[in-house]
Amino acid sequence: MRVTAALVASAALLVSACGGTVAGGGGGGGGASDEPLRVGVITGLTGAYVQLGEEQRAGAELAVQALDGMAGDRPIELIVRDDQLKPDVALREAQALVQEEQVDFLTGCVSAATTLAVNQIASQAGVPYLGTCQTEQLNRPPNYDPEVTYHLAPTPSQAIKAGSPFICGQLGQRVFLLMPDYAFGHEQETAYKNAIPQQSGCSVVGTAYFPLGTTDFNPYIPTIEGSGADALVFGGAGRDQVSFLRQAEQFGLTDRIRTFISIEDLTFDEELGFDLIDGTWAMAAFYWNVDDPGVQEYVEAFRTEYGRPPGGYGVYLWNALHLIAQGVEEGADSPEAFSEFMSGREVSLAQGEMTVRECDHQALAPVYILEGLSAEEAADRGGDPQFGLRAVVETVPGTEEYAPTCEEVQTEFQRAG
Repeated sequence: MRVTAALVASAALLVSACGGTVAGGGGGGGGASDEPLRVGVITGLTGAYVQLGEEQRAGAELAVQALDGMAGDRPIELIVRDDQLKPDVALREAQALVQEEQVDFLTGCVSAATTLAVNQIASQAGVPYLGTCQTEQLNRPPNYDPEVTYHLAPTPSQAIKAGSPFICGQLGQRVFLLMPDYAFGHEQETAYKNAIPQQSGCSVVGTAYFPLGTTDFNPYIPTIEGSGADALVFGGAGRDQVSFLRQAEQFGLTDRIRTFISIEDLTFDEELGFDLIDGTWAMAAFYWNVDDPGVQEYVEAFRTEYGRPPGGYGVYLWNALHLIAQGVEEGADSPEAFSEFMSGREVSLAQGEMTVRECDHQALAPVYILEGLSAEEAADRGGDPQFGLRAVVETVPGTEEYAPTCEEVQTEFQRAG
């Protein structure tokens, strides 16, 4: 699913109906120093990815607490909205945030299907948007606006280029892809079909798509087994991931074919339990037991508040709020000043060392390869008898090796006009 021309036209009509601009009260910066800094968070609080959306809400709220509620001398006000994983809803909520709430910044998203709608409004509003879900499209033409668009999550191709050497080198060289049937799943397929053949002797032997919210994966299992695959990549998240792994285990599929999960999150692993994830592998942009001061600051804040470690999607909001607060504290409270503040910025936050590169505002951060553990291994290898469900077996640094070069990006922008 993609943001269609109809949605873009709808956004333009909404802008026109409101007097030709959607710039909110804070969108242009320069307000009184004690005026609240309003940050709009749009994420999926219902639907298949509800756990990720709730994690994002928590990550944003914890960041505000860690910042003592202030960005410089301005109190931070969070306004959270549910996009229901629907682009038209995301567009309406973004419109309401910039028009009615007059937010200074927008952030959030767990679905690639909604982020472009939010970015569309942000661009027309002149309100910086820090996107937080994995997509190839946000900071590429025609969507990227250098004045307002930032991408804090890795693109699928970044993560997949980082993870494919492990898949082919450690799990198997005949790889089957089982992907969700929307933008993120199709982007994953493209990235895997580019990255896997670059590994010596490795190939994609088949692909199947499933609708979001699928509860019965049984029809897919004969197709996977009949493909001759010795490794399986599952690209879904949330309830889809839980449903699939439960049924795959019932059929013994994960015993016969090594299984790799594109999107790991602790909330899914907890629901699945040790028996189902033992002997699987996964990829993540964050994991709670990584030995890094910035990671552990976030983990401690989350565990203090909720009594458990965080999953992976709230970290983007923690980082987003800290970056926004740092920028405002340094006087970068207008879109132009914030763009200058962010471009090429090197920080160490809750994912480890990260750079927001200048040419396309894409974050370059580590990717972690994780092994699912048994209950007997959890305390030792996972660092906690209850929550140590996975161990980091490889850390791939966040470098341009796994992303298009800035020269390639510039060529792409020039071709798009």
